[in-house]
Amino acid sequence: MSEKNTVALNERDSSSLLSSCGVQMVASVLLDKPDRAAFEAASRQLGFPVAMKVLSDDILHKTDVGCVVLNVTDVDGMQAAYDTIMANAAQNAPGARVQGVLAEQMLPKGFEVLLAIDEFSWSKKTQPYRLRRRIAAMAVADVFHVSIFPEDFPVNIANPENLHELRVLPITRQDAEDMIDETPLAKACQGLRGQQYRREEIVEALMCLSRLVEEHPEITEVDINPLMLYGDGRPATAVDAMVVMKK
Repeated sequence: MSEKNTVALNERDSSSLLSSCGVQMVASVLLDKPDRAAFEAASRQLGFPVAMKVLSDDILHKTDVGCVVLNVTDVDGMQAAYDTIMANAAQNAPGARVQGVLAEQMLPKGFEVLLAIDEFSWSKKTQPYRLRRRIAAMAVADVFHVSIFPEDFPVNIANPENLHELRVLPITRQDAEDMIDETPLAKACQGLRGQQYRREEIVEALMCLSRLVEEHPEITEVDINPLMLYGDGRPATAVDAMVVMKK
C-alpha cells in the first residue's frame, strides 16, 4: 500500500490502541507546556529515571531529530529535556505538528522481544494478488526470528536455517505456541542466562495483536519494539510502539 494511503498514529495514540487490546504499555505522562508543577506531578507518578520524547503526528523517527532524552533523574532535568526537545523539533522538523513531550518510565533491562505486523502481496493459482497481513516475533538480543505467512505460501521463499514458521493472520493459540516451540524463543522460556521468562506472556501478546487486527481491519502495520520480558515476576511491558492505519 502506498504511503499516501496510510497514516502512522503518534506514540500516545498507538499505545492507547494497543492497551485496549490487552498489551501492557509502559506508563507515560503527556507534558503539553513547560510547567514545573506538571513536571513534579509526572515525576511523582512515574518515578525516576524517565525518558522524554517528542509527541508529534509528523515526527516518527524522534532520535534522528534530537527529540529523545534518556535517563532524566530529577525535575530540573525534565525541564531541560523539555526545552531541548521542543527546540530541536522546531529546528530539525519545522512545520511538524507537536502535541508536547511524553515522559515515560525507564524500565530496567530485560529480555527484548520485537512484535510486528505488516501487509504483503500474496497469490496462488486460484486467486489473484491481494494484500494479506502477517505477524512476526523476534527476540532482539539473540536475533531469534519467527514470521507468519499463509500455509500455502510458496515454500521456496523460506530458508529452514532461519527457523521460520508459515502462518497468516488471524492466528490461533496453537499457532502462537508453535511460534515459540519451533524457534529458539522456547529456550528463553525454559531458562536463559539464569532467568526464566514466562511463555504465556509471549503467547498472550501475539493473540492480542491478532485480535486487534481482526477488530480493526484498517490497521496495516504494528511495531512493538521492544516488548520487555522479566524473569523476576514483573509483567511483560511494551516500551515503544507504532500503529499504521489506512486513511
